Amino acid sequence: MFEKPRSDKGFLTGRVVVIEDDDNVRRSLTMMLRARGFTVEVYRSGVELLSNRTPIDAHCMLVDYKMPRVDGLTLLSRLREAGNVTPALMMTGFFSSTLRGRALDAGYSEVLEKPMHSASLMSWISGTIAPAAA
Repeated sequence: MFEKPRSDKGFLTGRVVVIEDDDNVRRSLTMMLRARGFTVEVYRSGVELLSNRTPIDAHCMLVDYKMPRVDGLTLLSRLREAGNVTPALMMTGFFSSTLRGRALDAGYSEVLEKPMHSASLMSWISGTIAPAAA
């Protein structure tokens, strides 16, 4: 069952899903989030996430844009069509204002350019899940 995020020792904690095909980026994000008290579920691709029949039980998702076979725009569109409303942030090394507009239209609440600053990422995560913790 979906748990509310909580604040432990000054840290906001919760569940984050990371979908990233780059091993180094995925590993770095996972270590950073776990060090801040988050539970992290990771997927190497959009295809891997879509093939998992377990419903997403997370407070937010961090999704890479450029992935093989199913990119981040297609992935979120499929999730939204299936009724998933988990807040999502797109990460990309191919940032443009056009891509940002397409991502926001697809349902992403933010787009961050890689390499990402941890402060920007943590600000988005905190701002996204903090209202649920109240």
